[in-house]
Amino acid sequence: MTTSRAIADHGITEGVIWKQILKFFFPILLGTLFQTLYNTADAIIVGKLLGKEALAAVGGGTATAINLVIGFFTGVASGATVIISHYYGARNEDLVHKSIHNAWAIAIWGGLIISVVGYFTSDPLLIVTKTPEDIFPLASQYMHIYFAGSIIVVMYNIGAGIFRAFGDSKRPLYFLIVGCLSNIALDFLFVGAFRMGVAGAAYATVLAQLISLVMVMVSLKRRDDACKLVFRDIKFNRIMLKKTLVIGLPA
Repeated sequence: MTTSRAIADHGITEGVIWKQILKFFFPILLGTLFQTLYNTADAIIVGKLLGKEALAAVGGGTATAINLVIGFFTGVASGATVIISHYYGARNEDLVHKSIHNAWAIAIWGGLIISVVGYFTSDPLLIVTKTPEDIFPLASQYMHIYFAGSIIVVMYNIGAGIFRAFGDSKRPLYFLIVGCLSNIALDFLFVGAFRMGVAGAAYATVLAQLISLVMVMVSLKRRDDACKLVFRDIKFNRIMLKKTLVIGLPA
């Protein structure tokens, strides 16, 4: 697809460079703090409402196994965002559009693979991470639900990365804040009110990520430049896919 629409400029390369860098950096810093709050609030609510066994089930070996699988794909995804930022900086509208939709294709298919593989290897992963027998059933339940919805997590992370690739670090922060608050509210609803236990905490996490993902996709759909999300254009670009793997796999 060749687009004649100009690429919107977020001004990160204009004006006083150090000021622009700080304006870009601070939302990322705040995002890191909110991500920490996201995980901490989840743990506090689960521990308070369900007890230490449930808290151990969603942390420890469970968190390690999840981070191991999701972290691998995050490295690959970083390669996609590097390519997008390169073409964005060069103001190559056609390649920006193609690289963004190549990234979405990677997110969708990569997310599906992680969902399937993660779901069916949850118990072996818990064994490898030496999860105690007394919390194994709860940890297994949490991981199966989380991995079933991990395509949502992967797609959201790619979407947020796309915004950062063209210099917009504020919107990902807003999406993360909404996701964080949604997760806390859903934790109280599912775990506290509906008494769904550890499963409720897993569903809350996945649904909160879904809310953030919808916000990302709606924001990209509403753009009127080469960064606009067009569903029919989501497909792999062989050359860009190769570059993504070369850059992302070492990460």
